Amino acid sequence: MEYPKINSIWKRDETHEFIEGDYSCQEFSAFKTWRVEEKIDGTNVRVYIQNGKIEIKGKTDNSQLPTKLISFFNQDEFMSKVCCFGQKPVELFGEGFGAGIQLGGIYRPDIAFILFDVYMNGRWGQREEVYDVASKLGLEHPADLGMMTEEEIITFVKSKPKGRYNSNNYTMEGVIARSEPLVRFNDHGNPVVWKLKVKDFKRSGYKNHE
Repeated sequence: MEYPKINSIWKRDETHEFIEGDYSCQEFSAFKTWRVEEKIDGTNVRVYIQNGKIEIKGKTDNSQLPTKLISFFNQDEFMSKVCCFGQKPVELFGEGFGAGIQLGGIYRPDIAFILFDVYMNGRWGQREEVYDVASKLGLEHPADLGMMTEEEIITFVKSKPKGRYNSNNYTMEGVIARSEPLVRFNDHGNPVVWKLKVKDFKRSGYKNHE
Protein backbone atom coordinates (compact mmCIF):
# COMPACT_ATOMS: atom_id res chain seq x y z
CA MET A 1 0.00 0.00 0.00
CA GLU A 2 1.33 3.44 -0.92
CA TYR A 3 1.00 6.12 1.75
CA PRO A 4 -1.91 8.52 1.08
CA LYS A 5 -1.04 12.03 -0.07
CA ILE A 6 -1.25 14.63 2.72
CA ASN A 7 -2.74 17.89 1.48
CA SER A 8 -1.96 21.37 2.73
CA ILE A 9 -4.78 22.89 4.73
CA TRP A 10 -5.82 25.38 2.03
CA LYS A 11 -5.98 25.50 -1.74
CA ARG A 12 -3.46 27.58 -3.67
CA ASP A 13 -3.89 30.05 -6.50
CA GLU A 14 -2.03 30.16 -9.83
CA THR A 15 1.01 31.74 -8.12
CA HIS A 16 1.07 28.98 -5.52
CA GLU A 17 -0.11 31.31 -2.75
CA PHE A 18 -2.52 30.00 -0.13
CA ILE A 19 -6.15 31.08 -0.37
CA GLU A 20 -6.95 31.41 3.33
CA GLY A 21 -10.19 29.76 4.34
CA ASP A 22 -10.59 27.81 1.09
CA TYR A 23 -9.90 24.34 2.44
CA SER A 24 -8.20 21.88 0.11
CA CYS A 25 -10.61 19.21 1.45
CA GLN A 26 -14.05 20.12 2.77
CA GLU A 27 -13.67 17.75 5.74
CA PHE A 28 -11.05 20.07 7.26
CA SER A 29 -13.76 22.57 8.18
CA ALA A 30 -15.56 20.02 10.38
CA PHE A 31 -13.00 19.91 13.22
CA LYS A 32 -12.34 22.49 15.92
CA THR A 33 -9.14 20.91 17.27
CA TRP A 34 -6.39 18.72 15.85
CA ARG A 35 -3.72 16.34 17.13
CA VAL A 36 -0.43 17.91 16.03
CA GLU A 37 3.03 16.43 15.44
CA GLU A 38 6.29 17.82 14.15
CA LYS A 39 6.82 17.21 10.43
CA ILE A 40 10.16 15.52 9.76
CA ASP A 41 12.04 16.19 6.52
CA GLY A 42 13.18 12.90 5.00
CA THR A 43 12.31 10.26 2.42
CA ASN A 44 9.15 8.14 2.55
CA VAL A 45 9.64 4.55 3.68
CA ARG A 46 7.16 1.67 3.96
CA VAL A 47 7.97 -1.46 5.94
CA TYR A 48 5.75 -4.51 5.56
CA ILE A 49 6.03 -7.03 8.41
CA GLN A 50 4.56 -10.54 8.56
CA ASN A 51 5.70 -13.81 10.10
CA GLY A 52 8.89 -12.22 11.41
CA LYS A 53 9.98 -11.08 7.95
CA ILE A 54 10.15 -7.58 6.53
CA GLU A 55 9.89 -5.97 3.10
CA ILE A 56 11.18 -2.41 2.69
CA LYS A 57 9.98 0.01 0.01
CA GLY A 58 10.15 3.71 -0.69
CA LYS A 59 7.35 6.11 -1.61
CA THR A 60 6.60 3.97 -4.68
CA ASP A 61 7.53 0.39 -5.49
CA ASN A 62 10.27 1.67 -7.83
CA SER A 63 11.80 4.18 -5.41
CA GLN A 64 15.49 3.69 -4.60
CA LEU A 65 16.48 3.87 -0.95
CA PRO A 66 19.97 4.62 0.42
CA THR A 67 21.96 1.50 1.31
CA LYS A 68 22.59 2.83 4.82
CA LEU A 69 18.85 3.14 5.35
CA ILE A 70 18.27 -0.47 4.29
CA SER A 71 21.02 -1.48 6.71
CA PHE A 72 19.12 0.20 9.56
CA PHE A 73 16.33 -2.36 9.23
CA ASN A 74 18.70 -5.31 8.87
CA GLN A 75 20.22 -4.78 12.29
CA ASP A 76 19.81 -7.74 14.62
CA GLU A 77 18.23 -5.56 17.29
CA PHE A 78 15.39 -4.51 14.98
CA MET A 79 14.89 -7.92 13.37
CA SER A 80 14.62 -9.59 16.75
CA LYS A 81 11.56 -7.50 17.59
CA VAL A 82 9.41 -7.84 14.47
CA CYS A 83 8.22 -11.31 15.52
CA CYS A 84 6.10 -9.67 18.25
CA PHE A 85 3.29 -9.23 15.72
CA GLY A 86 3.05 -12.95 14.97
CA GLN A 87 1.34 -13.85 11.72
CA LYS A 88 -0.82 -10.76 11.36
CA PRO A 89 0.48 -8.30 8.75
CA VAL A 90 1.57 -4.84 9.87
CA GLU A 91 2.63 -2.00 7.61
CA LEU A 92 4.80 0.82 8.95
CA PHE A 93 4.97 4.25 7.35
CA GLY A 94 7.63 6.77 8.19
CA GLU A 95 10.65 8.74 7.07
CA GLY A 96 14.21 7.73 6.45
CA PHE A 97 16.04 10.74 7.84
CA GLY A 98 19.42 11.99 8.96
CA ALA A 99 22.67 13.13 7.31
CA GLY A 100 22.59 12.64 3.54
CA ILE A 101 18.78 12.65 3.21
CA GLN A 102 17.29 16.05 2.31
CA LEU A 103 18.50 18.45 5.01
CA GLY A 104 18.50 15.63 7.54
CA GLY A 105 21.85 16.57 9.03
CA ILE A 106 19.93 18.99 11.24
CA TYR A 107 18.43 15.98 13.03
CA ARG A 108 21.28 13.51 13.45
CA PRO A 109 24.71 12.61 11.95
CA ASP A 110 23.65 9.14 10.79
CA ILE A 111 20.62 7.63 8.99
CA ALA A 112 17.62 6.16 10.77
CA PHE A 113 13.85 5.62 10.46
CA ILE A 114 11.14 7.51 12.31
CA LEU A 115 7.62 6.08 12.47
CA PHE A 116 4.55 8.22 11.86
CA ASP A 117 1.76 5.84 10.86
CA VAL A 118 0.76 2.20 11.13
CA TYR A 119 -1.79 0.15 9.20
CA MET A 120 -2.87 -3.10 10.87
CA ASN A 121 -6.01 -5.09 11.55
CA GLY A 122 -7.53 -3.55 8.44
CA ARG A 123 -7.35 0.05 9.68
CA TRP A 124 -5.07 2.99 10.42
CA GLY A 125 -3.74 3.22 13.96
CA GLN A 126 -4.72 5.92 16.42
CA ARG A 127 -1.78 7.97 17.79
CA GLU A 128 -1.40 5.89 20.95
CA GLU A 129 -1.38 2.71 18.87
CA VAL A 130 1.34 4.12 16.63
CA TYR A 131 3.40 5.07 19.67
CA ASP A 132 2.90 1.59 21.13
CA VAL A 133 4.19 -0.05 17.94
CA ALA A 134 7.17 2.32 17.94
CA SER A 135 7.94 1.30 21.52
CA LYS A 136 7.72 -2.42 20.72
CA LEU A 137 10.10 -2.05 17.78
CA GLY A 138 12.50 0.38 19.44
CA LEU A 139 11.64 3.11 16.93
CA GLU A 140 11.26 6.84 17.38
CA HIS A 141 8.19 8.86 16.42
CA PRO A 142 7.79 12.60 15.75
CA ALA A 143 7.25 14.92 18.69
CA ASP A 144 3.63 15.05 19.81
CA LEU A 145 2.70 18.73 20.15
CA GLY A 146 -0.72 18.03 21.65
CA MET A 147 -4.17 19.30 20.71
CA MET A 148 -4.47 22.69 18.99
CA THR A 149 -7.12 24.69 17.20
CA GLU A 150 -6.56 25.66 13.58
CA GLU A 151 -5.76 29.23 14.65
CA GLU A 152 -3.23 28.02 17.22
CA ILE A 153 -1.53 25.81 14.63
CA ILE A 154 -1.22 28.65 12.12
CA THR A 155 0.19 31.01 14.75
CA PHE A 156 2.61 28.32 15.91
CA VAL A 157 3.94 27.59 12.41
CA LYS A 158 4.24 31.29 11.57
CA SER A 159 6.44 31.73 14.66
CA LYS A 160 9.12 29.53 13.01
CA PRO A 161 9.30 27.22 16.03
CA LYS A 162 12.40 25.31 16.96
CA GLY A 163 12.28 21.60 16.20
CA ARG A 164 11.82 19.13 19.03
CA TYR A 165 13.95 16.24 17.75
CA ASN A 166 17.14 15.47 19.65
CA SER A 167 17.31 18.95 21.23
CA ASN A 168 19.09 20.28 18.14
CA ASN A 169 18.88 23.97 17.30
CA TYR A 170 16.99 23.98 14.02
CA THR A 171 13.77 25.50 12.66
CA MET A 172 10.93 23.02 12.44
CA GLU A 173 9.95 22.09 8.87
CA GLY A 174 6.28 22.25 9.80
CA VAL A 175 3.49 20.22 11.34
CA ILE A 176 1.10 17.39 10.57
CA ALA A 177 -2.43 17.80 11.94
CA ARG A 178 -4.71 14.78 12.38
CA SER A 179 -8.36 14.49 13.36
CA GLU A 180 -8.77 13.22 16.91
CA PRO A 181 -10.08 10.59 17.17
CA LEU A 182 -8.85 9.64 13.72
CA VAL A 183 -11.65 9.60 11.16
CA ARG A 184 -11.66 8.92 7.42
CA PHE A 185 -12.51 10.94 4.34
CA ASN A 186 -15.89 10.11 2.88
CA ASP A 187 -14.67 9.66 -0.69
CA HIS A 188 -11.61 7.41 -0.32
CA GLY A 189 -11.47 6.26 3.31
CA ASN A 190 -7.99 7.60 4.12
CA PRO A 191 -7.40 9.42 7.42
CA VAL A 192 -8.34 13.11 7.68
CA VAL A 193 -4.89 14.72 7.90
CA TRP A 194 -3.30 17.95 6.67
CA LYS A 195 0.09 19.64 6.75
CA LEU A 196 1.46 23.13 7.12
CA LYS A 197 5.08 24.15 6.56
CA VAL A 198 7.07 27.08 7.89
CA LYS A 199 8.18 27.95 4.35
CA ASP A 200 4.52 28.32 3.32
CA PHE A 201 4.60 31.70 5.05
CA LYS A 202 7.88 32.96 3.59
CA ARG A 203 6.07 34.23 0.53
CA SER A 204 4.55 37.68 0.19
CA GLY A 205 1.34 36.63 1.88
CA TYR A 206 -1.83 34.71 1.23
CA LYS A 207 -5.28 35.61 0.05
CA ASN A 208 -8.51 35.69 1.98
CA HIS A 209 -11.29 33.52 0.64
CA GLU A 210 -14.65 35.28 0.45
